[in-house]
Amino acid sequence: MAIRSACFLSLLLSVASILSSQEAGSFPPSVPYRVQLAARGPIREIGLREALAMALAHNLEIEIDSYGRELSREATISAKSYFDTVATLNTSVISSDIPATNILQTGALDSLINKAVSVMPGIQQNIPGGGAVTVFTNIARNTTNSQFSFINPVFGSTLGFSVTQPLWRGFRRTAVERQIVVSRLNEKLSESQFRQKVAYVIEQVVGLYWRLAVTIDYYESRRQARDVAVLEYEQLRKRVQQGQDTPLALSSQLSDLASHEQTLTLAATQIVQASNNLKRQLTASVIDPLWTVGLLTSDRPDAEEPSVGLDDAVRRALESRPELDQLRIQLRQSDADLRFYKQETKPSVNLRLDVLSTGSAGTAYQLNPDSTVSTTPDPSNPAYGGIGKSYGGALTFDHPSVDAGLEIRLPLRNRAATSQLTTAAVNARKLQAQMNAAQEDILVEVRNAWETIAAQRKNVEAALVSRRLSADRLATEKAKNVDDTASLDVLRDQRDLADAQVRELQALVDYQLAKVAYEKAMNSLVDDEQIVLARRK
Repeated sequence: MAIRSACFLSLLLSVASILSSQEAGSFPPSVPYRVQLAARGPIREIGLREALAMALAHNLEIEIDSYGRELSREATISAKSYFDTVATLNTSVISSDIPATNILQTGALDSLINKAVSVMPGIQQNIPGGGAVTVFTNIARNTTNSQFSFINPVFGSTLGFSVTQPLWRGFRRTAVERQIVVSRLNEKLSESQFRQKVAYVIEQVVGLYWRLAVTIDYYESRRQARDVAVLEYEQLRKRVQQGQDTPLALSSQLSDLASHEQTLTLAATQIVQASNNLKRQLTASVIDPLWTVGLLTSDRPDAEEPSVGLDDAVRRALESRPELDQLRIQLRQSDADLRFYKQETKPSVNLRLDVLSTGSAGTAYQLNPDSTVSTTPDPSNPAYGGIGKSYGGALTFDHPSVDAGLEIRLPLRNRAATSQLTTAAVNARKLQAQMNAAQEDILVEVRNAWETIAAQRKNVEAALVSRRLSADRLATEKAKNVDDTASLDVLRDQRDLADAQVRELQALVDYQLAKVAYEKAMNSLVDDEQIVLARRK
């Protein structure tokens, strides 16, 4: 009994302390969130369509993914560079001084001195099918001190071309051409991944937008609940002062009020987090002006039913989902690998053809009666002339040379190519299995999204009925208290109506997100106009 009396006395003292410190009107009135936001700085109301446009124009994830498309395009250009024409130029200057070991080398001189200057331009071109063509020419000037050379200096010219062409292995199935095919398909793969990323960002923005709308409305409903709790506390405090109620009830009411204050603080924090998350999707840098303004939503979710039925949605999803599109592209790449590695298991048979035309001219000298070379030029000699005559002889193909042949290589055990072919075949089967699994996953996703819409539709209808009943109760209570619109009963009904409105908004948002998931499942969330807007670079 002594312990109970002590506890009761302590409770009386604490309640007395509360009563003395909490005078009427000591709890500050709550302020709507919009008013609080305006006091901190500028406000920007944004609609869902505007938010989506900003995300498509500024979202960093979309920008990062767009670079993959550019890199794939450059990889294709790099692969095609194998067929770029290459111009070559070789020059040489040679001077040799060889001791004479035979009188027929130089006559009476002690050493044989030869000097040569040559220029050899050419063009090399790799051609589709694995072949290569080289066209070249050579212009040279040779001088010697040999007394037996009756043309000195000598201008030599050659004109020719060389062709190599695989006839079996490597014919139209070269590693370069395979790489070009794979690179082109990688471009399409990057485009599909880019569209998938855009759809993902749109889904995220829609969810974050409605999340912000719900948190703001939830804050307002908690604010009204807090105001009702304050009014209930004030009325109970007066009854305790008049001896009409117990101090224990007042302590319980004060605890309830503290809980409302805590909930309100948490709701304000959720608004800030939702706003920051949405801004992250709409901005391109930390210095974007949007970070300095308070963000509010201006749209409300609708309750329209989907325009596409389940069967059409399944058909669209299986035809156009980016995941399936990417697997189809990978299957085409695998097919290119199979064709290439199958060709690599064949013997190598290469055709080689070299055609060369030679022209020669120079300063010809007359022969003495003893068949030695004189110092008198002989313009009548057919070889007499300069570099022009030499090159003209090469152009007329008066002295052609032809060299043709086959090179055959037959590996006795081509285990490397066989292993690569087997690996490519296994990868193709693996991709086909992944395709089948992805189709089933997408079928399940579309069906589940359809059922979720139906369930959320029922939640919307129930929330609508609840909100209407709360509105009717409030109207009835206001009619009973015409002269006292701030009565506790009216405020309680206003609180209940605000709660019902939040539940209705949450149901509508859930229904809207279910429709977004349904549209994403059948790949109709993104249109071509949005893709063009997203391609900002």
